[in-house]
Amino acid sequence: MNTSSQTLRTQSSPILLLAQLLADNPELPAATYQIDSIVPGELVITLHRGRLERFEDWRIALGLDSTEMVANDFGGAHWADVKGRVQDVPVRLTGHGTADEVAALVKTAVAA
Repeated sequence: MNTSSQTLRTQSSPILLLAQLLADNPELPAATYQIDSIVPGELVITLHRGRLERFEDWRIALGLDSTEMVANDFGGAHWADVKGRVQDVPVRLTGHGTADEVAALVKTAVAA
């Protein structure tokens, strides 16, 4: 889809998914949210350092498969990613932390 032709309506599915998450899980920690216009309709939810311990709360609320989680590092930054589809919306959950925090998170997920 050409990003110049996208409208707010084309982003309605991820917006409605966020609204449902708010209704069903109002105590989830605040995160950064992005609805991607490059990957049409992808909802990216990011937890920054200090919130990584709540990554699992978000993953469970979204119903994302823990075995799909991967650790990443680049230029001294460390983060975990898990992708999936929730109510037909492509979702990527990202959690930033120290190398040790990310490694422990992914190790726990893989062992589950």
